[in-house]
Amino acid sequence: MGQYSTETHYLCVECELPTQSITPAPGRLQPVTEQGRGTRAAIMHAALDQFAEHGYLDARVGSIAAAAGVAYGTFYKYFRSKRDLVRAILTDVYEDIMASRLALLNAEARPLAERAYPDILETLRSFYRHRTALRVLDVAVGAEPDLAAYIARLHEQTVEGCQVFVEGEAEPGSGFDPYLVSLTINAALEESARAWIRSGDLTGDPVRDDLRMREMARALTAMCVATIAPGVIAEALAVADSEEQAQAS
Repeated sequence: MGQYSTETHYLCVECELPTQSITPAPGRLQPVTEQGRGTRAAIMHAALDQFAEHGYLDARVGSIAAAAGVAYGTFYKYFRSKRDLVRAILTDVYEDIMASRLALLNAEARPLAERAYPDILETLRSFYRHRTALRVLDVAVGAEPDLAAYIARLHEQTVEGCQVFVEGEAEPGSGFDPYLVSLTINAALEESARAWIRSGDLTGDPVRDDLRMREMARALTAMCVATIAPGVIAEALAVADSEEQAQAS
């Protein structure tokens, strides 16, 4: 358990153990053994439970360690403080969401009309996968300005990635600033996802919730395509309808 690497392992809050890996946030050290990764993930899951029950400000390191089934001192083998723990969870959650979005943007080129709906739907699903963490960590981000600034930097990376896509897809003579279009589209996607996650409309029933995400994806598709390339709105919505019919059959 004493060996560490700088590889980041995402925490999927609906799973038992971290899942994927990409380049880490600077300065973070991660356990390289299966046991170490399991212990780290257990602490992170226990923290989410404690934050949900007691709130970020009132949750204590001792309670988190006890809930994870580890000794108090073991906590500090993985995290310097409660703030460091929250930063680790936020990093895993947001890097997973942002990496998913950037992967879609950088995927093999397809016409905008073909990719808009499925890409937006996958983005909404990535937020849904992390719904528990996103709900309980809002208070932590509000209480820790440096965490909010860190998330803002992650968002900016995604906006810049989307800007390149917008520049390549915008209809000639549109007159829009690609950066502002990217900023608007990303804000609409994230705020729509987060507002729905906080609402009573989300039930936790995967089938029912996926249907609702599909409805949101269709509405967002119309809005986003109208901004970038209004001439292909009908085609983009036809793709959405076709996928819905295939899902229903």
